[in-house]
Amino acid sequence: MSESRIDLGPEEMRSLLAVTRRQFIWDARLPVRLVSTTSALGIYSAPPLNVLAFFAVPAVVSSPDGTPLDLVVTISSLVSELESASASSRPLELERLAAASVPVTSAMSVAHLPPSDGWQVPIAGVASDLTALVAEAVAEFTARTAGLSETGQQSIADEIWERTAWAALPMRVLHASKRLGMLGNDSSRVSAATSGPWKRFTTQRGSIFTRPASTSPKARLRLII
Repeated sequence: MSESRIDLGPEEMRSLLAVTRRQFIWDARLPVRLVSTTSALGIYSAPPLNVLAFFAVPAVVSSPDGTPLDLVVTISSLVSELESASASSRPLELERLAAASVPVTSAMSVAHLPPSDGWQVPIAGVASDLTALVAEAVAEFTARTAGLSETGQQSIADEIWERTAWAALPMRVLHASKRLGMLGNDSSRVSAATSGPWKRFTTQRGSIFTRPASTSPKARLRLII
């Protein structure tokens, strides 16, 4: 990673910091995968709702041999470098990032990325309609789990987030998108599409991917509000 750097504008730097800080708070051990073209930087992560999240921003990516980036680093080192680069108005320096290994797991992970093509014509919707669905699910969880043990709460969380929601997406996809700040309570357009077993939920702020249990065995889901 020596001599490689990423130049980001102030707005792009703020956006990346917001997304990565949310995920660091959610799971400080999370590995993230950085991929690039010469004009954009993308970040894949697998937050703990058995989904794959993707966020991209315009960027100027420079490497010694000119090849695109594709590396896995710790989210803690990425947040630290973003904060340092933002404070000093300098490019990201990849040698400052700590390499991370991807655990062998049956759940979604950054080891397996979604297809780049073959997506069907998307179904369109409005963000605020979907945030209402997530709010209803959270309210149901709160009402049904009052006084229950952690095991009982976990069982209900699994039930709620595995339900089929808008455009045949699992509810956990919508929840993860809202939790990561990708789904806002506004009139922006959102869309859903499929490619083979993969499902994709796209907003103006990023995308969430998932696969059904038959191709990606179900992980334990923890409700995080």
